[in-house]
Amino acid sequence: IMVRLLLDRGAQIETKTKDELTPLHCAARNGHVRISEILLDHGAPIQAKTKNGLSPIHMAAQGDHLDCVRLLLQYDAEIDDITLDHLTPLHVAAHCGHHRVAKVLLDKGAKPNSRALNGFTPLHIACKKNHVRVMELLLKTGASIDAVTESGLTPLHVASFMGHLPIVKNLLQRGASPNVSNVKVETPLHMAARAGHTEVAKYLLQNKAKVNAKAKDDQTPLHCAARIGHTNMVKLLLENNANPNLATTAGHTPLHIAAREGHVETVLALLEKEASQACMTKKGFTPLHVAAKYGKVRVAELLLERDAHPNAAGKNGLTPLHVAVHHNNLDIVKLLLPRGGSPHSPAWNGYTPLHIAAKQNQVEVARSLLQYGGSANAESVQGVTPLHLAAQEGHAEMVALLLSKQANGNLGNKSGLTPLHLVAQEGHVPVADMLIKHGVMVDATTRMGYTPLHVASHYGNIKLVKFLLQHQADVNAKTKLGYSPLHQAAQQGHTDVVTLLLKNGASPNEVSSDGTTPLAIAKRLGYISVTDVLKVVTDETSFVLVSDKHRMSFPETVDEILDVSEDEGTAHITIMGEELIGSKPERPDSRDVDEEKELLDFVPKLDQVVESPAIPRIPCVTPETVGIRSEEQEQAS
Repeated sequence: IMVRLLLDRGAQIETKTKDELTPLHCAARNGHVRISEILLDHGAPIQAKTKNGLSPIHMAAQGDHLDCVRLLLQYDAEIDDITLDHLTPLHVAAHCGHHRVAKVLLDKGAKPNSRALNGFTPLHIACKKNHVRVMELLLKTGASIDAVTESGLTPLHVASFMGHLPIVKNLLQRGASPNVSNVKVETPLHMAARAGHTEVAKYLLQNKAKVNAKAKDDQTPLHCAARIGHTNMVKLLLENNANPNLATTAGHTPLHIAAREGHVETVLALLEKEASQACMTKKGFTPLHVAAKYGKVRVAELLLERDAHPNAAGKNGLTPLHVAVHHNNLDIVKLLLPRGGSPHSPAWNGYTPLHIAAKQNQVEVARSLLQYGGSANAESVQGVTPLHLAAQEGHAEMVALLLSKQANGNLGNKSGLTPLHLVAQEGHVPVADMLIKHGVMVDATTRMGYTPLHVASHYGNIKLVKFLLQHQADVNAKTKLGYSPLHQAAQQGHTDVVTLLLKNGASPNEVSSDGTTPLAIAKRLGYISVTDVLKVVTDETSFVLVSDKHRMSFPETVDEILDVSEDEGTAHITIMGEELIGSKPERPDSRDVDEEKELLDFVPKLDQVVESPAIPRIPCVTPETVGIRSEEQEQAS
């Protein structure tokens, strides 16, 4: 009566709430058949849509209001009307498990295979929500058991992922294929294994599901189960002849993956079924390397107890100890050393674990390595010692530790660069002071004759220049080509360094072997300020015009790279930003994110080379260039 009265008094039948609900939506949602009829008789818009695209018939289907659904159909409501997500009333009934509404809709001609935007049919939704009666009704009325979503999921994939055993049984009994694959070539068994649904997996296996089926990346159901640490699932698959040593395209076995995730019981189950510890990824990592990288101490202990080789070397010669040191996993380091992990093992370029610890300033790790005999004077292929690395980075505490363990501060690399040369390049005065106090030669020369003062002058590190001069560095030392520190400073345009060198006795008239004075170089390169300083003190008879083909003078540089990544085909070794399993450590696996978004969230909308700033990019470098500079390349994946 009230509705009639309001309508008779001019109430707007098409008025909407902020969500764009009309009075008819409200009546249908609440199952008010008589009011719905009055509204319809007064011209209520039967196809009016809410913000989400729901029409009154969607509302009635959601509420299981059978008589309202019939009434709306009687007034010619569109039976397959769609929301913004392309959900029909039948999708809604399937989602809610309203089999009577679903039957009315199907009897009146609703399409059983209508697809939502992501490709879900009403059957997919019924299987996802475990509505057996709706599922049976749909199959009896023409729903396709093999329908696929946009990502290739069949109803069996969906039911397997959700763990709905009655649905799985029903689908298989009606002829669904247990080995059908989605766009990622994953079978229902992959889905059940990933979600940890053991009973579903068991039934699939009993119905000829392939236990070693490979997905697009060659991942088997056992890989899926190992990653989530579902030990019972792992045991079930192994009992059904799953191969524990099958590898993905990147070479990862289930044991690698379980080790990465730290699943001790899963690792044990795999080892008991003869999973190989010798298997390496394509880039050279054993399961122990993986445990070392991710700091999984209990897994590493178990692997070592089961005879894992503590010094297994990958493609670049990296041992688990190298990897543990790089990732600063001190507990793993302390586990490996007393169990035979060698602090002397060299990587491809000769780096020992101590080189890495020194480079990264891992003092406690370095102490452990030194305690177990690590050599503070170990040399890389290019003659680089841990002290070179620590000094270059300015790690004073590490330098002090290495010197206390008899590190030789006068050792040069293959080009003759000593730690003091590297400190001069980077400008680390406190480290330079420490080295000098330990008897390091202030005028040590490289193969080309460069002293630390040449280097500091070249790179414009004026505080270091001042420090070296205070410690009696030879201000007029010459390289094999006759270049003095003043030549180097003039060549690079460092006016302040030029001035300081002159004040400390640098000879402005020194001539290089090609007849070049510092002033000639400054003029040729257009350094006006340097030219102004030098022309006042330079004897004009010494001036030689530098030819256009003047040979630039550069100290040897140090830029060696150690890669503790698994990158294949790398020409050098860089410290270390590696990827282990696929791209970035996959937590959560992108596969799971995609499918959980599709399966769980699908609810109808009802409810480098690091450079010091002081170091210019030099256009040419002498053939004696070596490197020890760290480069990080962490991608993942």
